[in-house]
Amino acid sequence: MYCDLPKLEIWTYFVIWVSGVVYSLYNVYLAGNYYKYNNGGIFSPGWSFLNQKKDVSDFEWAIWSPFLCTAAPWVCVHLLVAEVVRYACKELLPIWYLTVSMLYLLQHVGLLATVSLAAEPCLMYLLLQLRSRAVVYIAGLFLLVLHNMDFRMNWLSLFYDQHYMLTISSAWIYMRSQSFCLDRLMSNKVSVSVAELVLLLGYCFYLPMLFLGPLVLFEEFEAGILKPYAPWTVQRMKIFILNILRYLWWMCFLELFLHFIYVGALQMDLKHVRILGVWAHYGMGFSMGIMFQLKYVVTYGLSCTVARAEQIKAPAHPKCISRIHLYSDMWRHFDQGLYFFLRKYIYAPVLGDGPSLARRLLASFVCFSFVYAWHKVFLFVLIWSVLNYAGVSIEIICKAIGSTSRYQVYEKSLLSTPQNIRRFHAFIATPLFMMSALSNFYFFAGMEIGNHFLRRFFEGSLEQNSILFFFCYCCSQVSIEVKNWELRKEKKEV
Repeated sequence: MYCDLPKLEIWTYFVIWVSGVVYSLYNVYLAGNYYKYNNGGIFSPGWSFLNQKKDVSDFEWAIWSPFLCTAAPWVCVHLLVAEVVRYACKELLPIWYLTVSMLYLLQHVGLLATVSLAAEPCLMYLLLQLRSRAVVYIAGLFLLVLHNMDFRMNWLSLFYDQHYMLTISSAWIYMRSQSFCLDRLMSNKVSVSVAELVLLLGYCFYLPMLFLGPLVLFEEFEAGILKPYAPWTVQRMKIFILNILRYLWWMCFLELFLHFIYVGALQMDLKHVRILGVWAHYGMGFSMGIMFQLKYVVTYGLSCTVARAEQIKAPAHPKCISRIHLYSDMWRHFDQGLYFFLRKYIYAPVLGDGPSLARRLLASFVCFSFVYAWHKVFLFVLIWSVLNYAGVSIEIICKAIGSTSRYQVYEKSLLSTPQNIRRFHAFIATPLFMMSALSNFYFFAGMEIGNHFLRRFFEGSLEQNSILFFFCYCCSQVSIEVKNWELRKEKKEV
């Protein structure tokens, strides 16, 4: 934990950062309105009482939001029957989880697609009987290659949105299969039985997280379904309803956001983006990040609320990107399920017993190689992965240097006070924060937009980049302050 700074200084950082965000978003709003009236774009009529068109160019949200609505009745049935089964005979829970998901898949994508999804975990279960981690990892790599080949599109007669959702589901099922097999090998509980296979399939096809995630590790899933039935108290029902309303509010907020901030439409027209002013660029970059984050807050939040209602320990939803300035924290707190998977099954085994600097860099490299392949081997994903690995590696090296006694003596003698040390750490972290944002633009919007923002940054004047650096420095200080507040809160709770 860093030391506290004077209240006036902290409030100054906060006001400057928030003011910069608001002003940049206002510039995106103006640019989006101008684009809407002069260039067209992909818009729908929107909510009538707002008299504003809605940006519907984000293909992910255009598919996800209707899916959330159509899947909601199924998830309700899933939860209600699951509670009855848990009360009557909790050993049958995996059978119910598998049954309701199979019924949903058969109705929406058909028998052939359903069988193709089920084939992967069944194959992994057969290979698990060889009791070899090497075999499990090699089979996982083979399935990862098939995942990138996208072979289903060639022989399944599906609409684009069905195929897209099936591809996402397959990626999650792949990770759940790996988690089941590796956890069983670690605990030495490999057995051949129909019950074990049904448990694996029930875990892989757990409906609330089947399509849009996040990942719950198998050990957490198993611990949840083995818990005895807990009666629904008023407090438990209150927590459940309030959390559902919380994420429905964020869903409405995202819909409202799309009525005023047309970042999706803008990023599809590079010619128009090139003529935007510097503050519109800042706002566009921030808007892409907020849009991306809110989609996962809604989807992860709703699915994890249902899982927690079933006593399954689920990851937290993504933290706001405007209060995180370190690469490592972004990976730790944006998609916790993916982070836990990487840490347990890839990072820790590669790191081994000797956590040397070289081993830590190697383990991070293997993790980001997996992240690249799992997100599919596109060039923009490669650039995003490489830049993220570079950022995390710089953090690892800097922390290794900062932990040495010689450096700490120099730092204390040169900077004198803990407050100055905090200011210095925020200062040197700011370039990495800016690099993190630039790398994410490739992931959010692809090669052309990513290249444009990178070129725009390097071609920017010293004055423009200095102003950007100053606002990002303020964000770094706000991020540190929020982190300190969370640590103090955790200590009080303990």
